[in-house]
Amino acid sequence: MYRKTLRICLFGCDDQTAEAIARIKPLDRFEHEVFRRDALDAAAFCSCSIAVVDARSLAPHEAENAPQAFRPAADLSALQERRRAERMDRFGTVAVIADASDAAAWTSEDFTFIDALWTTPLDEARLAFEFGRLQQAAETAADLNLARTYLDTAIDSIPDLVWFKDAAGSHLKVNDAFCSVVDKTKQQVEGRGHYYIWDISPEEYATGEYVCLESEEETMRAGRTCLFDEQVKTPRGMRQFKTYKTPLFDEDGTVMGTVGIAHDVTALGNIANELDIVLNAIPFAVTIEDADGIVLNVNRATEEQFGIRPELVVGKRVESWPVELVAREDPSNIARPGTSEFAARIGGKVRTFVSAESPIVDVFGNKTGKMRIARETTLERKLERRVLEAARTDYMTGLFNRRFFHEQFAGRDMAGMQRTPLAVATIDLDGFKEVNDRYGHDAGDRTLMFAADLLKDAFDDGQVIRWGGDEFAVVLAGPAAEHARERVEEALERLQLESAHSEITVALSGSAGIATTDDPRLPIDELVKRSDRALYRAKHSGKARCCMYGEDD
Repeated sequence: MYRKTLRICLFGCDDQTAEAIARIKPLDRFEHEVFRRDALDAAAFCSCSIAVVDARSLAPHEAENAPQAFRPAADLSALQERRRAERMDRFGTVAVIADASDAAAWTSEDFTFIDALWTTPLDEARLAFEFGRLQQAAETAADLNLARTYLDTAIDSIPDLVWFKDAAGSHLKVNDAFCSVVDKTKQQVEGRGHYYIWDISPEEYATGEYVCLESEEETMRAGRTCLFDEQVKTPRGMRQFKTYKTPLFDEDGTVMGTVGIAHDVTALGNIANELDIVLNAIPFAVTIEDADGIVLNVNRATEEQFGIRPELVVGKRVESWPVELVAREDPSNIARPGTSEFAARIGGKVRTFVSAESPIVDVFGNKTGKMRIARETTLERKLERRVLEAARTDYMTGLFNRRFFHEQFAGRDMAGMQRTPLAVATIDLDGFKEVNDRYGHDAGDRTLMFAADLLKDAFDDGQVIRWGGDEFAVVLAGPAAEHARERVEEALERLQLESAHSEITVALSGSAGIATTDDPRLPIDELVKRSDRALYRAKHSGKARCCMYGEDD
């Protein structure tokens, strides 16, 4: 990826050396620029990549009023200090050509100011070899700088915290996100331990609280990547991290440290807590499921209303819940959770619920799960039944009323009633108006209730309807309809006999008209009209009698 130019400056080198170096081929991705100076030049020395100094041709320095041979410690120390300050981390190397006899007099201090010593005699082959080592050093430095750039750019581009530690827990390298969280620079962090970086008190450090020491040791012992949930104390408060830690191995296979990547899930955890608060604030049972129908979460209302503990249902399907589902109206109407309505036996009682579902989708619109909400309707349904019963029932006698009659029998052509004989008897109490006029409405009410109780007992296999006023209707179906006349006449006889010996004010009699059919196409209203015509004939034939529609019309 990189292309570099090596600036090569030759100080005091002869023509033969200069020409030999100029003929050396650059390595791949490198170019050479060769300059010559007769003497040491500070600007050229500090700006070049490779400095080749021929100590044999340079003027000797003065020491104790006498000329001295070239010594790096004396002739290069100031230049090297300036060069290193100006070049900083950029590659730079210094090679000195000297006679072996002169170099033999150098001390260890002299060698600290040079990178290579080329002793004479120096032929072209050896010169190429020695210079090649400098080229390789330049290439290694360039590759290392490129790798460092790759690493720094990569980890600084990661929004998660990244760090490298040695086996003792000292931070060797961290990324920008790490520095942002601890509120320190890389220079402040690198080379320091957890105690200083995270501002941990001695007491907290001694107990290992918020230090993550155990997870580091566990990772190095395991010799593999490990995942941890860690709480860390930061300058901005406690943070929750999902941390991946991996051991770093030396060439011989020993663990020399760890690398860690920490994803801050504090906000996610807060969202989860807030979601739990919202879910638990909902008074209805709520379940959250994934795309496979596995329950991920339930709220407190689910536990309370269904009597189940979350640990028994989370991770399982709703269908496997330990709840007994029952039929609400008939055995074929057993609904399961997820449908519009279902019933369950909970604590020995049947409770009804209405259920609604809503899909959960990701940012791409893909369904990732669903939310179910179940609202208990037990009391609501009970009240509905009471209201419906009140609307269908005569409040005084307890008999069904005309509304119930039409709801029940208007669709008599439905399955199960086709070709079924049906009889409708209309019964009217004779002289009831006189009871009200002579004895008052209380007596009239007692009379109506007496008649209603008697008819319910007489026709316990049919439906007895209070048609209105002192008029009743009886509906018989199937075999009972074939004996409708006999049954009605018996009921009229019982009415006369039992009323005469009862506590009501007067003895009663009744007239009845009966109409029968086995034609499912005949409207029920027409059958009622026919029974009314038969009743009319009975009333005008002397009362206290029963007439059949179609006889002597």
